[in-house]
Amino acid sequence: MKTIYLIRHGLVEDAAGIFYPNTYPLSERGVTDVKTLAAQILEANLKPFRMVSSPHMRTRETAEIIAQAINGNVETDERLVEWQVGSWIGKPLVEFRKAAGYLDPPPFHLKLDDVESFEAMSERIIRVITDELTKLPEGGLTMIISHREPIVSAILKLQHEETWENIPNLDVPKPCAWKLTFEGDLLIQAIKAFDTSQGN
Repeated sequence: MKTIYLIRHGLVEDAAGIFYPNTYPLSERGVTDVKTLAAQILEANLKPFRMVSSPHMRTRETAEIIAQAINGNVETDERLVEWQVGSWIGKPLVEFRKAAGYLDPPPFHLKLDDVESFEAMSERIIRVITDELTKLPEGGLTMIISHREPIVSAILKLQHEETWENIPNLDVPKPCAWKLTFEGDLLIQAIKAFDTSQGN
């Protein structure tokens, strides 16, 4: 068995409510929550073989806080970046969600064709997961720090849910960690393992 932890970054200071760019850092609350998550990981005595992060500031900060707590080292991988939404970056998030179909009654269907498809997004994240699995010794674990939609799309694709209707529904708050267990390259189980929001 091999294990991949998919970790979403902490809260970002976004008073304007925009689809924020890659330069936005964690907020004070975000730092506090990530430290709580790091403490949970430390208490569980997890020792990652590798830690790989999206290069965006909020994910790198999240990864570094966790790494400091558990004496880990962080590498970055461009394939773990946020959903590529083009000209929507910097625009009000509520407008994006409305245009994309997130605010419509279920089932969810993406209404935009000027953004990265969930298929393409899931494929780039799964390539990272596959690469990490090949490097992992049996019984080892790797932590991957990324963003909500990349994480969710990868989990759903690995579970063979490819209609994407559950994209808005999977519970991946900021910050949290999902544990994915593999036999070879086959996903055996995917569960939410750590969630700081449950104590708030």
